[in-house]
Amino acid sequence: MRAEAGRLVALLGRLLPWLLPAFLVSLMLSGALARNLALVLMLLGLLAVATPGRRIDRLDRRFMLAAAVLPAAYVLNMAVLGWNMRVFDRPAHLLWAIPVYLLVRRCGLSSRALLAGFAAAGLAAGGVALLAKSELFGGPLMRLEFGRPMGPFSSPGPFGNYSAVIAMACLAGWLGGAGLRGGRWVRLAALLGLSGGLVASLLSETRSAWASLPVMALVAAAVLGARPAGRRGLAAVVAAVLLVAGLLAVDTVHERLLLGANEVRAYLADPTAAAARETSMGLRLLSWEWGWQQFLAHPLLGIGVANFRATVDAAVAAGALPEVLRNFNGLHNLLIDHLTTTGLVGTLAMVGFWVGMFRHFRAALQGADGPRRLFAGWGLMVLAAELVFASVGSMFASSLGTVAFTVLLAVCAAGAHPATPERG
Repeated sequence: MRAEAGRLVALLGRLLPWLLPAFLVSLMLSGALARNLALVLMLLGLLAVATPGRRIDRLDRRFMLAAAVLPAAYVLNMAVLGWNMRVFDRPAHLLWAIPVYLLVRRCGLSSRALLAGFAAAGLAAGGVALLAKSELFGGPLMRLEFGRPMGPFSSPGPFGNYSAVIAMACLAGWLGGAGLRGGRWVRLAALLGLSGGLVASLLSETRSAWASLPVMALVAAAVLGARPAGRRGLAAVVAAVLLVAGLLAVDTVHERLLLGANEVRAYLADPTAAAARETSMGLRLLSWEWGWQQFLAHPLLGIGVANFRATVDAAVAAGALPEVLRNFNGLHNLLIDHLTTTGLVGTLAMVGFWVGMFRHFRAALQGADGPRRLFAGWGLMVLAAELVFASVGSMFASSLGTVAFTVLLAVCAAGAHPATPERG
């Protein structure tokens, strides 16, 4: 029995270096394919868990508890305030992360293979964005009402956000990939992927992606930059300053940031004006104010995740919110979202998720070097980026973004574990 289990694990170990890069590339090309590959990884994880010989230690339990606490809070909220399992679909992806994590923990994964996947995804993202911008083939890749490029089966938000994540993952690979086999060529591929990802992120005109870039650069430089710690901190500051300066020098970035600042000023000058309320930033400020009022009225459990859509529809009908907010699944802010829909109970669970995940990587970094440190750096960058995205969007704003976040988080968390087998 153990011999058969060993052969199965070996087979899964040979599949992973192909499946994960394919998943990363599919994020930039096809949301449907990315979701299907994530499902395959989850099912293979369940298969790996079912085989004898697995060991689960304290660090594994910490990850699984952090992944499960928020979905558990959603189930509790619906058990009290009403069920809507469709609403639970995206938060449930955090439970998907557990078998994906255990799959990598059991089989191991080459950091070189994952870096190659990041590089390929960066090049694919850059190519898609350039095609969209040039409006080739009749412009099928262009979101015409916003004039923003996107992947053919994606949308500007997750496409721009995860192009930024992939670009900075390539930067981290360049910083920490010197010791990998074929290091020179791998690092060259990382630079190419970094270029493609940055092009895609800039052309997406997604401001949350731009805000995440210097944050991820700081994490990469701090975790993977030069030693000792003083030099590492200096490298982090220099990397962030240069990246911010470079972004501000790009006309598209400058114009979008100026537009956002003007929208905020217009809303603060007259929050009742339709022209001020129905802008990108105006809608955010209005929805935050409305959400805070809902929390004050329902502090313990909120209005209920299952009741969010009906409550928004009622507010629109009453004239408290504009019609366009019917199209959104959240209130464009991680904290306000959870206070509004899940109250203090769900918000504490959300905080528990973030604290638990950051503690997992902090523990994994103790004494880490080489590939394990690279995996930990990637994981912390994914967490930092998602925190930025969720602060101006929602944690589960898009299906594709949720899939990308949970799979990448699980893979990096498992790869950073000191007991995960190392592969070439």
